[in-house]
Amino acid sequence: MHRAAVIFEGGESPQNELQETITGLRHAITLDTLEKYIAAGLDEVVLATNYPALATAAERLGARTFDTRDARPFHFGRTLQRVIGELDAEGILYCSGAALPLISQPEIAWILETMEKYPPCVVVNNLQSVDLLAWNPADYIQRIEPPNSDNFLGWLLKEAGMEKILIPNSAGIHFDLDTPTDFLILALSGKAGPRSLAALKALPWSTEPVNRVANVLETDLPEVALIGRVGTPIIDHFNRNLRVRLRVISEERGMKALRREEEGKVVSIVGDMIDQMGPRQFFRHLESICQAVFFDTRVAFANRGRRVSDWDRYHSDLGRVDLIEDRWVREFTEAALECRIPVLLGGHSIVSGGLWILADRAIAARGGPRVSQAKGTAKV
Repeated sequence: MHRAAVIFEGGESPQNELQETITGLRHAITLDTLEKYIAAGLDEVVLATNYPALATAAERLGARTFDTRDARPFHFGRTLQRVIGELDAEGILYCSGAALPLISQPEIAWILETMEKYPPCVVVNNLQSVDLLAWNPADYIQRIEPPNSDNFLGWLLKEAGMEKILIPNSAGIHFDLDTPTDFLILALSGKAGPRSLAALKALPWSTEPVNRVANVLETDLPEVALIGRVGTPIIDHFNRNLRVRLRVISEERGMKALRREEEGKVVSIVGDMIDQMGPRQFFRHLESICQAVFFDTRVAFANRGRRVSDWDRYHSDLGRVDLIEDRWVREFTEAALECRIPVLLGGHSIVSGGLWILADRAIAARGGPRVSQAKGTAKV
């Protein structure tokens, strides 16, 4: 079987220092990711990008590149269909450049083997919103209505007649990079590729918030709040391996894939509580019952149609209150910083893959897992 990895990494040109930093990080991680898939023995590794310098660096590694600058306006699904249509592949592994930077070679091998073994099938890392997927036969991509983003791609292929198979859970399978906090967690892990580690080392951002919550997880029986799009795999991982009391408020999983955020339909219990109590009183209540908080703020930020820019979301993650333009977000972030317990702000990954990395770090510090975990194939 001819198998190809297709990695998309593109976007608008950076307009400020924050965007330049994140773009540079993503490009370093993309090159490490390409090198990883090349080493995995795929027949072809392809990068689709509108960044010429990134394309040149990828070609030096041995990747094939597709220039997406002629796609105006850019449409993810149509571009993906065009790229795959020009390949001679029977099986496709797809991800974005910053997706799953810690995926292991055995996990890549498992994905490729499973894709080849159970056609027609689509192998995914997440039911609600995929970060990586692989499918066979490749031409099923032409049977679907091309989506605007990759969030819903797994469901569309399943609806086209493919069996959907879940990749066994791990930090590497669930950790995706979207926010400044995710990059700081990756830096703390020390497990990124060489280009990524060099770029992360040069970051001007404070690591204190991540270090503080990580240290709490290493204590015995701490009480920890998880707020946002919390899924069952991370809760199960904690229950199996750490003595931690969890307070979980899980809501609006799949809000991007189901277009609820885009359509202004997000309803957040936590967001309503903050509006009713005020952010300072809300965090005072949390500090009275917890020792640390992992807060996926994107649900509360999108509550009842609220729109928050990337600029404000990312500066909230970094605790840079003076640079936040939205008054509500600024007051929320100030209250989080004033909290007497460590509060980690970010996106979905800090209650999913990023939290998994910190949990594994705590497990290792405490002498290993409490129980062994069997790995297998999950089909839905």
